[in-house]
Amino acid sequence: MAYEEIMVRQNRHWRDEKFPAGIERDIKSEVVRYFDTKYILVVTGVRRSGKSYLLFQLVEALLKKIPPENVLYVNFDDPVFLRLRTDPGGIETLYRDYLKLKAPKGKKYLLLDEIQNVPNWEKWIKASYDMEEDIRFIITGSNAALLSSELSTLLTGRNLQFEVFPFNFGEVLKSKGEDIIVSPDPREIYVRNYGIKDTLRHHLDEVLKWGSFPEIVFLDEPHREAVLKEYYKDILYRDIVPRFEVRHANKLEEIAYFVMTNISNAVSYHNIGELAGTHENTVKEYLTYFEKAYLSFQVVKFSYSLKEQIKNPKKVYFIDTGMRNTVAFRFSQDIGRLSENLVFIDLRRRGKKVYYWKGKGEVDFVVKDGMKVEQLIQVCWDINDAKTKERELEGLVEAMGSVEVEEGIVITDDYFGEEEIEGKKIRFVPLWCWLLRK
Repeated sequence: MAYEEIMVRQNRHWRDEKFPAGIERDIKSEVVRYFDTKYILVVTGVRRSGKSYLLFQLVEALLKKIPPENVLYVNFDDPVFLRLRTDPGGIETLYRDYLKLKAPKGKKYLLLDEIQNVPNWEKWIKASYDMEEDIRFIITGSNAALLSSELSTLLTGRNLQFEVFPFNFGEVLKSKGEDIIVSPDPREIYVRNYGIKDTLRHHLDEVLKWGSFPEIVFLDEPHREAVLKEYYKDILYRDIVPRFEVRHANKLEEIAYFVMTNISNAVSYHNIGELAGTHENTVKEYLTYFEKAYLSFQVVKFSYSLKEQIKNPKKVYFIDTGMRNTVAFRFSQDIGRLSENLVFIDLRRRGKKVYYWKGKGEVDFVVKDGMKVEQLIQVCWDINDAKTKERELEGLVEAMGSVEVEEGIVITDDYFGEEEIEGKKIRFVPLWCWLLRK
């Protein structure tokens, strides 16, 4: 089968046409830094998070320095590649067709979208990488395990990985045309954006309700729910069930529903198994699949003992608040749990290693940098409730003494300030302000 016609259709830059630009992603600059290296650049992320648009933006960046014929973009999610998915030598045929069609001279950049759809892709990339000095790869996939395990086995030390999540809050505001000032200092963010604070809180409320998948942000509200439900089904039935050969899809759905309903809560595999009528080992296995497909994440209890981390319940968080709200049962007190979920996703997006802390009280997030605890973060949406505030601060101060951190952060709805308790400094930062830090 010849692939020339498909490649010409997909590579609009060969026809002097532009790819759709979308909102420029913050992660783009991180990827561009490695264009001139020999590393295979691997972009992973949940389905519909914007990986393809990131590739479009990377194509445009490449075209500023190299000829159009030296850039090949292929989207393997396109139905026209159905035959290639069962052809072990299909990707080599496609590459040879590209060379025949364009005869590029010098460095060639291959941007391969949703490469997990291609059989033996990793072996072909390794062989091409080893044999051709002038070939560069940027590949994407919706499954972290697929790209990490195969590549780490065959290409140890030769690949760099980048994770794409739904829009961060700054990208949402960019899509809404809001002109904001960002800074590493929350106080500067708060003061300099104070004039549009209520507008920013409105946009944050929208994110808490509808999430921040790029398409959803631009979609009219009446259509959002139906689209989010389709995303959810696609992740379960296209990224998880076939990839991991799940035989009991109904149990998988039950466990996913339980996770969504219990975001920010500590749960045990045993309890979920009892509720779903399945063994706790199956629960553990399915939660691992969710994590590999970027559907949900587990946070373990902070402890210097690995045994303690393993045996204690895990807290669970979901990829997107909008998808969670659309599919799961909602509670009246959800705003606090949704905001905590948003905080976790922001930390995860920034590559932070996160735990929760539990002593007499609890702290939502212990953020580590290497072996050292970098931050303690408590999410307390309604700081006006005296009992809630007292409970949250007691837990925070207790944890600060335990892990020897001098400053704690309380993320709130709308209160900015500082207090000193037992010689420890507590900073109160509104969520909208905290999400915009550099």
